[in-house]
Amino acid sequence: MGVPMGACVAVGDSRSDLPLFEEVGCSIAFNGTPEARRAATAAVDGDDLRAVLPLLERWFTSPAGR
Repeated sequence: MGVPMGACVAVGDSRSDLPLFEEVGCSIAFNGTPEARRAATAAVDGDDLRAVLPLLERWFTSPAGR
């Protein structure tokens, strides 16, 4: 699609997501393990994945996310 990795966001919760977290511009640990939280740009806890939407909105409206 031609989108640079630095303009992408990844959402994950565990150690297996760490390589992807290193490649993208923004990473969100959703109900993440301590290791995922340390590696992520931000961490969110909740019962609903929509809890990450405010972070996505901030990212995509920031200069870094454009």
